[in-house]
Amino acid sequence: MQWINYHHIIYFKAIAESESISKASELLKVGQPALSIQLKTLEESIGVKLFDRSGRNLTLTREGHMALEYAKKIDGLGKEMFQVLQNETPLKQLSLRLGALDSVPKSLICSLTDFAYENTGCQFSINEGDLEYLMALIEERKIDFAILDFPLKLSQSSDLECHKIFRDQICAFSSKKFQNIQKGFPKSLEGQPCIFPTHHSKLREDLEAFFFRKKLTPRLLGETQDTSVQKLLACKGDGIVFLPEFSTKELVKERKLINLGTLPRVFSEYFLISKKRKLNHFPVDLLQKFEG
Repeated sequence: MQWINYHHIIYFKAIAESESISKASELLKVGQPALSIQLKTLEESIGVKLFDRSGRNLTLTREGHMALEYAKKIDGLGKEMFQVLQNETPLKQLSLRLGALDSVPKSLICSLTDFAYENTGCQFSINEGDLEYLMALIEERKIDFAILDFPLKLSQSSDLECHKIFRDQICAFSSKKFQNIQKGFPKSLEGQPCIFPTHHSKLREDLEAFFFRKKLTPRLLGETQDTSVQKLLACKGDGIVFLPEFSTKELVKERKLINLGTLPRVFSEYFLISKKRKLNHFPVDLLQKFEG
């Protein structure tokens, strides 16, 4: 029976992704001669050529491309096994590493971490950023999942999975300065100063579609992706913001914001994106059942 050396797979993956033995050597902190020997040993053990060599340049062969896809999965499973088994050790505390788009309300992030902690006692870490940044963290298994405010279109062959966890109505909020807008809403929004999410947000598209249907033209005062900034500007009386109802409960309760009205057929939806797992991860499995 043939055995594949796990280290050979990791070394090959690093060489393939960096397209250079010297760069892989720096990344892995392994000498170049040793890497060259390990790569040669791997090629000999499986009986195929993984790279075409031209001087110091390395180009993956057809078989090399196939091997790289397997190497990525093997590396990912190794990291997953290490993390899960660490969490299963009695002396180790469960951990939950999550990421979130800047546009996801902080109140939802807090609700998720509270829910996970109350049910599992897990430690948690939070990363925020744009989609590219979060997907890179997921690919490198540096976070367990990311919270998005739109679904990703995934092919059947994708190693990612997407779960909808929450849906809420979008409403217009402002300080008392604009309370007269409650009368005749939403037509009363015509010409009023509004703060919108930025264009790469799905909510921005939905808002523009809503105003187009209603033949309304609010005045664009500004745009920001961060919902916390939107709330601060609205509390100051700068303009009107459009947010999911759950995210402003405390500010409405404190009378810093008022609900001007509901935007019919405009909702916010939130999704968990994560790598498919061979082994269970209790906090992540639990959050997929979260209902707000």
